[in-house]
Amino acid sequence: MDLLSKKELGYVALFQSMILIVSFFQIGVIYGGYRLISFSLLRQKKANDIIISYLFFLFLFFSASILIVNFFFPINWFWTAGLVVGLLSLWGNWISNMHIALGRTNKLSFITLISIILSFTAVPLLYTHPIIGAVALIALQPIFLVLFSYILNKDFGFKIDFKNKLYFRLILKLGFIPFLTGVMHYVNLQIERWIIGFDLGIAALGEYYLVFLYVNLFAVIPAALGALNFPKFMKSLSQKDNKKGLLEIFKVYFIEIILYLILIGVGTFFIMPKLIEIFLPAHINGVQYVQIVFYGLVIFTLTDPISYIINAKLHYKQLLSIYIIALAVSIVSYSFLYFNKLGSLVNYSYVNVIFYVTMSMGYVLYFVRKGSKDFVYK
Repeated sequence: MDLLSKKELGYVALFQSMILIVSFFQIGVIYGGYRLISFSLLRQKKANDIIISYLFFLFLFFSASILIVNFFFPINWFWTAGLVVGLLSLWGNWISNMHIALGRTNKLSFITLISIILSFTAVPLLYTHPIIGAVALIALQPIFLVLFSYILNKDFGFKIDFKNKLYFRLILKLGFIPFLTGVMHYVNLQIERWIIGFDLGIAALGEYYLVFLYVNLFAVIPAALGALNFPKFMKSLSQKDNKKGLLEIFKVYFIEIILYLILIGVGTFFIMPKLIEIFLPAHINGVQYVQIVFYGLVIFTLTDPISYIINAKLHYKQLLSIYIIALAVSIVSYSFLYFNKLGSLVNYSYVNVIFYVTMSMGYVLYFVRKGSKDFVYK
């Protein structure tokens, strides 16, 4: 970070925002394809053809858009690169999901590690052309990941197919609502940033930055555990009269979650404060906000496995309802604090907890009414 000025860091942040915007155009097909393969490995070839075809369609769409814009304005390489890297990131995301759905997690870990190491070949550019170097660092990782994945997985080959509308509709059906809920989660995070910046100022937003970083890091392990266990759950669910198997999978998954929460709890309350005080003393005030948000994250993480039942059973109406209610409660809470002049980083931290607890309550209510039936066996 010391190699880039604040203005250059701002450009890098905008570049990453462009990649995020591009990711919204996948409209859930990547997750839908992942779920389809998790349910039946025999559908991997068709699912892969559809996803790659859709990504190719996005490439044609963005290319045409750039050419049209070029009639009125000169092409800006920076924004064009953002679109290209965004598509590469989607491609890499799909490749990663396909590895996981096929149970090739060890191979994915190896490829990811090699890709990250090779991406650091762009570091020297940071000294001569900082922005180009930063863009290259972001772009090279998905490029190498895709490249090595095709070298090491012969069955990842594809053909462009725009005619198979039946499979496309099936993939979209499986992935759109989960994608939409992900967008709603992102919207909640953005509302939090906007309200803090607007109410308390940019400096307060910087003071709260540790929470943003912590929430992202906190979710890495649960997301990885979920990705590893979801294909097992889907296969077990597809087998009739296998409720005992489902229960065993969730027992192991829940134990993994419990162990993780114990470890990160110790780190959050005993280790992190000392590390922040030594290495990032300017952010020591942020520790208290992190510790508040921690409770909401714990409750949500303990109940999040229920979302796999919702997704597997295609109970998307319930899933969407949970997110809509949680987002509405969050917005009302932020509005109440702001309009009553009660806004503070501590109070806004508790709104985070309210958001996660509301979703958890929705999951538990669903499980009691519908989801638990899959775990009752004689």
